[in-house]
Amino acid sequence: MKSKFLKLLLIIMLVAIAGCKTAGTGKGGETKYSMFFTPADHITQLVQQKNLMQAEQVWLANIQFFNENPETHVQLQSLASSIKFMFQPKLVASKARLDSIIWPAPRAQWPMVEDKLTDTQEMMSTVSASTILPAYNQVPAELAQLESAYKQKETLIKNGAAAAFKAYPLLTGTSFFNAYPATLNRSAFLDSQAPFLTNAILSAKGTGVTHLMKTYGPDLSDTFKNDLGAQYYKNALRRASGKATPSLRAIIKALQDTKKAGFEIDQIPDCKIAFVRVTSKSMLRQHGIEFGIGIDVDMPIEAEQAEARGMFNSQTAKDADIVILINEAVSKIDRKTTGYRAEKSRLISGYKETYNNEYDKAQMIYQNAQMQNNALQFRINEFKMAGLGGALALLTMQSEIDHNENRFMSAQTNATMTPRMLNLPVYVNYKYKVVSVKDAKRASVQYYIIDRRNKTYYDNTFDINQERTFKVAYGVQDEDPDNSSILAKFKTENDLKNYEKQPVSVALSDILGHYASQHGKDKKYKNIAQIQKSIMNDRNVAMKEFYSNQYNSDTGNDPRFDSVVIVYNPQGSLGSGFFVAEDVVLTNFHVVEGSDYAEMKLHNNQETFGKVMAYDMNRDLALVKMQTRGKPVTFYSKNTLPAGVTVEAIGHPEGFNYTITRGVFSAYRSIQGVGPAASNKKVRYIQTDAPINHGNSGGPLFYKDKLIGVNTWGLSKQTAEGLNFSVHYAEVMDFLKQHGIKYRK
Repeated sequence: MKSKFLKLLLIIMLVAIAGCKTAGTGKGGETKYSMFFTPADHITQLVQQKNLMQAEQVWLANIQFFNENPETHVQLQSLASSIKFMFQPKLVASKARLDSIIWPAPRAQWPMVEDKLTDTQEMMSTVSASTILPAYNQVPAELAQLESAYKQKETLIKNGAAAAFKAYPLLTGTSFFNAYPATLNRSAFLDSQAPFLTNAILSAKGTGVTHLMKTYGPDLSDTFKNDLGAQYYKNALRRASGKATPSLRAIIKALQDTKKAGFEIDQIPDCKIAFVRVTSKSMLRQHGIEFGIGIDVDMPIEAEQAEARGMFNSQTAKDADIVILINEAVSKIDRKTTGYRAEKSRLISGYKETYNNEYDKAQMIYQNAQMQNNALQFRINEFKMAGLGGALALLTMQSEIDHNENRFMSAQTNATMTPRMLNLPVYVNYKYKVVSVKDAKRASVQYYIIDRRNKTYYDNTFDINQERTFKVAYGVQDEDPDNSSILAKFKTENDLKNYEKQPVSVALSDILGHYASQHGKDKKYKNIAQIQKSIMNDRNVAMKEFYSNQYNSDTGNDPRFDSVVIVYNPQGSLGSGFFVAEDVVLTNFHVVEGSDYAEMKLHNNQETFGKVMAYDMNRDLALVKMQTRGKPVTFYSKNTLPAGVTVEAIGHPEGFNYTITRGVFSAYRSIQGVGPAASNKKVRYIQTDAPINHGNSGGPLFYKDKLIGVNTWGLSKQTAEGLNFSVHYAEVMDFLKQHGIKYRK
C-alpha cells in the first residue's frame, strides 16, 4: 500500500514539473513566469519555434531578470547572432533591388522607383529597430552598406527634381510632389523654382493658371505668392488696356482675372478712389432721407470718404483717380404691423404687512433648545462636583456638549433673525402686447463713377430693399418683477429705432462689378461742371417728388353719411368707421382690438360684418374687409389746408348715432403716436376744436365733401378743452398704399 502511494505521488510531481515548463498566461494576456518557467526558458521555446523577433521582445520586457542572471548572456548572444543571420540575406536582396534603379527614369517608371525606395526604407527601419543587435555587437555590416547606397540614390533623385519639374505638365497634371519618387520640401523647392514658375504662369493661357494655383498655391510662400500675384495683375492689366492709359474698367477686369486665377493681391497700384456723398442737404435737414448708405470697401483699392464741399473741391477728391458720387434720391423707412398678441403678466402695486408664522416656530425651537441646554448644564455641574469619576464622565460627554452648543447657537440665531411681521408684495394682473413688425428700408440710390484719367463717367441707379421682422414688446411695466426676462425675449422700440438709424452697407465690389459689365455705356465729359449740372438735375427731380408729398397748414376751406358706419367694439362699446373702397372700411385699431371680425351697421340700418385685414398700431388705424359694399369717401388731395376753415366730424359719440359736430382746422401737427402700441415714430395729425368724444373714434373728419382725417383722440376737458386730433389724410393714404387699397381723390 505504501509503495502504491509513493508511485502515485511521483507521477503527480512529474506531471506538475512538466506543466511548469510551459508558458502560462495571466490576466491581460501577459506571460506568467515561475521558478519552473523563467524568461530564459521562454526565449529558448520561442527560438525553437523560430519566433526570433518575439524572443527579442521577451528580453526587452525582462531585461532586469537577465541582468541579474549573468549565465543567460550566452543565450542572448546566440539570439542576437540568429537575428543577424536572419537579416543578412534580406539586406543583400534589398540593396540589389535598390541598385537596379536607373536614374533619371521615364515618368511612367516613377511609381516603381518610389516602391523600391519605400521598400528599402522599411527594411532599414526594421533592422535599425532591433535593440539586441547593437547590445551584443551583432549589427550586420550589410545595413551600413544599404544605408549608404540609399543615401546616394536619394541624393541623385533629389538633384534631378528641378529638371523633372521643368519637364512636368504643371498646367494640367496632378501635383508633381505626389508623383515624384523622392520626398521634397515643397515650399523651399517652389521658392528655388521661382523664375521658371513665374514664367510658366505669366505665359499660360486658358484654365492652366487656375489649375496650377489650385494645385501648388497652398505650398507657395506668402512672399512668393504676393509677388507672383502682383506680376500676374500687371500682365492682366496690360492685356485689358493695351497701350492706352488703364481705365477703371480695365483695372476691374484685371483684378477679376487675377482673383479667378487664384491670386489675392494686397493693393491695386496706381489707383485711388474717393467717395463723395452728394445728397441734397435740404432733403437731409427735412428728413427726406431717413437712413444713410455706407460703402463697404471689400476690394484692395485705396479708398477715402471725401466731404461734399462743392463735390470735387476737397483735396481727397482732387487727388483721386476715380471719384464715386453717391446721391440718395429716396430713402424711406416702411413699418408695417403684421400681427400682435396680448400677453399676461403681473406688476407690484404695493406691499402689505403680514404676520410671519415662521416667527412662532423659530421662538418655539429656541425655547426647546434653551431647556435642553439648561438640563445639560445641570448635569455638567453635578459631574464637576463628583471628583475624578465625574471628570472622566465629562470627557465621555464632550461630543454631546459640542452638539448641544451648536444646536443652541443655531436656534438662537434663527430666532433673532426671523421677523415677527413680513412686507409681502401686492400683485395686480395686466397685459402687455407683443407686436410683429415688418421694418423695411427702401432706397433708390443714384451713383456716378468718374474716371478722371480717361475723362469719362458712368451713371446708374440701384435700389435697396432690406426687410427685417421684429417681435416687439409694448407696455411692459417697470414694476413687473419679470420685466428684465420679458424684455430679454423680445425687441423694444429702441431696437427698432437703432435698426432704422443704421446705414445700409453696399459692397464696392457690387457697384464696380455692375459697372464693369456695362460695356460701351461710359460718357465723355469736358469738365466737372458738366457732371455737376447732371447731378443737380437729378437732385431736383428727387426734391420735387419729396415736396409733392409734404403737407402744411395754409389759409383757406368741407362733406357724408352714406360712407359712415357704426362699428361695434368686441368689448361692448362702439366706434365709427367709413368706406375707403367699395368693400373696405377704415377705423381706429383700438375700436376693433381683440377680435378678428367686426360687426357693423350701415346708415340704411342694414347690419353686416367684416374681417380685420390689416392694422397699424402706432397710427391707430385698421382696415376691415366687408361683406357688404358701400360708398367710399373722396380724399382731399391738396398739400395745404386753409387754417380756420370749418371742418365736420361724423360719428356716434356716446351712442348717439350719426352725429355731426363742427369746428375749425387749427393746424397740422407731427407728434408722437398715441396708438395701443405707440412707438417714438411721429404721426401727422389734424388739430381741430370740433368736438370728438367716445364713439367718434375711427370716424371721418371732412372739409366740405373731402376726407381730411380720421378722428382718433382728444385731451380731456379737465386737462384742456377744444384740443382734438385726427390722423392726417396723408398718413391714411400712406397706410392704404401699404396694403394696396385704391382710394378716391
